Amino acid sequence: MLILGYVNLFIYTNKPMNKKIFIVEDDADLSEAIQLILREEGYDTAASLDKNSIKGVILHMPDLVLVDNRLKDGFGSELCVSIKNHPLTSHIPVVLISGWANLADTARDCGADAYLSKPFEMTQLIEAVDKHLKHLV
Repeated sequence: MLILGYVNLFIYTNKPMNKKIFIVEDDADLSEAIQLILREEGYDTAASLDKNSIKGVILHMPDLVLVDNRLKDGFGSELCVSIKNHPLTSHIPVVLISGWANLADTARDCGADAYLSKPFEMTQLIEAVDKHLKHLV
């Protein structure tokens, strides 16, 4: 009976199982807040502060990448293109984050799977992440 209860708990849990999210955000406070929220939701996180993060993406091989479009050293959309064009990372969903008015066009043009306009609620972030990771077992 105890084992059956465990199986039921396993079947009905909403928490992800070791899904990794790589965050590229040059605002250290926002990056930390995003990581904290996602860890509370059961995700593993890693982060970088710059657009030259393709090495970090390859190193961590995350299940999803969140990238701010406006970085101190360039644009996250450039990183998105690099991720989508690299044979090891092209399958990884990318969510572009920005306060730009034309974010939808930028996200489409760089191949992002989704976008979030700043400011956003953390619940919106969680929904976007869950939407792109729910198919992974």
